[in-house]
Amino acid sequence: MKTYIASSLALLIGFPCLAPAQFGQSLEQIKVAADAGDPAAEDRLGEQFIMRTDTKQAELWYRKAAAQGYAHAEGELAEMLLHRARMTFGFKPDARQATGEEGVQWAVLAANQGDQLGQTELAEAYSEGKFINKDWVQAYKWAALAARQPGSAFNPAGVMAGSIRDLAVLNLLAPQLAEAKMLVAEFTPHAAAKGEMPMPAWVKEIKLAGLSGDAGHRLAIINDSVFAVGDSNDLKVGGKKVNIICKEIREKSVLVQVEGLDHPVELNLAGE
Repeated sequence: MKTYIASSLALLIGFPCLAPAQFGQSLEQIKVAADAGDPAAEDRLGEQFIMRTDTKQAELWYRKAAAQGYAHAEGELAEMLLHRARMTFGFKPDARQATGEEGVQWAVLAANQGDQLGQTELAEAYSEGKFINKDWVQAYKWAALAARQPGSAFNPAGVMAGSIRDLAVLNLLAPQLAEAKMLVAEFTPHAAAKGEMPMPAWVKEIKLAGLSGDAGHRLAIINDSVFAVGDSNDLKVGGKKVNIICKEIREKSVLVQVEGLDHPVELNLAGE
C-alpha cells in the first residue's frame, strides 16, 4: 500500500532527493540512534530503506522497532508481510499462510495502538478472509477507525480504509452494522492482549464429523481421525500438519487444543 507507492515515487524522483532528514534529524543522527536501539530511529531508518527500495533492510529495521512495541513499525511490517503473502508467486501454501498470519499478528498489535496503516491492513485481512476468517463487522470496525483519522482523504491507507468500510456496509445487515458502529465508538488505543488475536482461517478446516460410544468411552471423529479424550494426532489443514489434542468430548461438540493457538477450540457437529 503506502510503502510500495513510496518506493515507486522514489524511483521517479531520484535517490538524491532522499537524503534530507526526517523529523528534524539528519540521516547520520537517525542511524546513530537506531544503532543504539532507539525504536523511533529504527522505524525512521526502515522508512529510509523503503524509499531506496531496499525492502530487506527496511524489514530488518522495522522488525527491531516492532519488537519494542513501536506501533508505526508494526503497521509497516504488517503491510510488507501481507503484501508478500498475497503477491509472491512460487510460495508453498504453508509458507504463504505463515507469512500472512504473521502479518495479521503485527497488524493487530499496530491497530489496537491506533496506527492507521495497521488498522487498514487488519480491515483488509478481515474483508478478504485469506489468513483469518472473513468478518464484515470487524472489517467495518477497523476500516472506520482508520478512515476517521486526520488526513485520511489524502493518504493511501486512509483512502483504502474508506473503500473497505463502504464495502463492509454493503455486506452487513442493519443489526450487524449497529454492532460494528458500537465497536468503533467503544474503541480506545491499547496494547493488544493475546486473546485479541484473531483465529487463523485454516482453523475452520478442522471439523467434527461424528461422535460415537457410550458415556464410559466416547469417541470423536475429527476430519478423518478418531480421537478419545487425551488423544493427540496430526491433521493436515491449511496446507500444513497441525497437532490436535482432544481435551473434552461433550454431547454434541468436542473441545480441542490446536497447535499454535493460545486457547482451546470448540468444534460442533454440523447443524448444531
